[in-house]
Amino acid sequence: MSARTVTDSAGRTWTCTAPEVAEEDARNQGKDVVLRCETASVAGPVRITVGWQWRTMADNGLARMINKTSPVPRR
Repeated sequence: MSARTVTDSAGRTWTCTAPEVAEEDARNQGKDVVLRCETASVAGPVRITVGWQWRTMADNGLARMINKTSPVPRR
């Protein structure tokens, strides 16, 4: 399983994981990947769909996509 950690504009640190099926190889090139992203201040995981080269996208871009989808943090 692949994982990546990013920090959004609200200062929340998210850990995003992709299923092993999403490994970059010839079979999966061009296919979208559904990431499961979690942080301590949000009750459940956030799922976002990204392109197959999600590991190389900018941290700020990935964090912005998560932040746009995520619910308001719990207190």
